[in-house]
Amino acid sequence: MSTISELLNNNSIILLDGGVSTEIQQRGVTMDNEAWSALATRTHPNVVREVHEDYIRAGAQVITANTYSTARHVLESIGLGEETRSINTEAVQVARAARDNAASEPTWIAGSMSSFPPFNSSHDVTTGTSAAANYEELAVTLAEAGVDLIIAEMMRDFENAPMIIEAALSVDLPVWIGYSACRTGDGTNVRSYPWRRAGGATVTHDFGELVKAITLLGGEAAGVMHSQVEDTGPALEILARHWPGPKLAYAETGHLIPPDWTFDEACSPDEYALATEGWITDYGIQIVGGCCGTRPEHIRRLRERLPRQLPA
Repeated sequence: MSTISELLNNNSIILLDGGVSTEIQQRGVTMDNEAWSALATRTHPNVVREVHEDYIRAGAQVITANTYSTARHVLESIGLGEETRSINTEAVQVARAARDNAASEPTWIAGSMSSFPPFNSSHDVTTGTSAAANYEELAVTLAEAGVDLIIAEMMRDFENAPMIIEAALSVDLPVWIGYSACRTGDGTNVRSYPWRRAGGATVTHDFGELVKAITLLGGEAAGVMHSQVEDTGPALEILARHWPGPKLAYAETGHLIPPDWTFDEACSPDEYALATEGWITDYGIQIVGGCCGTRPEHIRRLRERLPRQLPA
């Protein structure tokens, strides 16, 4: 069986799953007011497993464990910091059980490490030595639990993102880096996804400068995720100037009103597949899937419509 790295090197197009947290919510699980979907694996393990299984049956080659919002500083906000290792281990175990139940073809499990803060935090970027230690703990836990790769998700700042990526790289697994971006109001400039400093000031960075700096850290693939469909293409154009390796793209559709995702005006599976085809043609994207608001049907449509290899 080829490794996930070998598939990238052979110009294969790799299909990710779609939104995990939002699909868990869509199936009736209440999202936590601080930690979003972090507790769903513990309170509703069968629902989480079924979400993973449905993505596998839809054609996903990579499923993402429910660890997007499970770093220690997030779990501490709900009094569960000391259960960080067990909660993350359980999330990977549920994903592995889903693979055992549903996969008939090679399927890999990704551990998510993100910049997600508690919803009611005074600031959106966690910094300091404790944050670095928390990310190192998460990376080691995911690796020991048996993930095949780590995806650093929602990279949007110079302070927090390097700590996540360096922690992920330290455990000797493939690391994919997902930047989040948005266009300015007039649509002419691409910035990093906004975040709040302590005190409430909103910060964004020039997207090209962010990618240029973080690219120096390494990683096996990089691209744009947790960004609106219409913002993803312009961000990929900028990323391609600074990142020479394999590229990924998986966009969100709908929007967040914490703690719930709102599916209003969500992009249909056919619309999403059309946009994804454009990203492959225009920017040579190899890793595709969906982020928040996308569902198994979006992934099924990608499986039906997309090529298996990059165009020559």
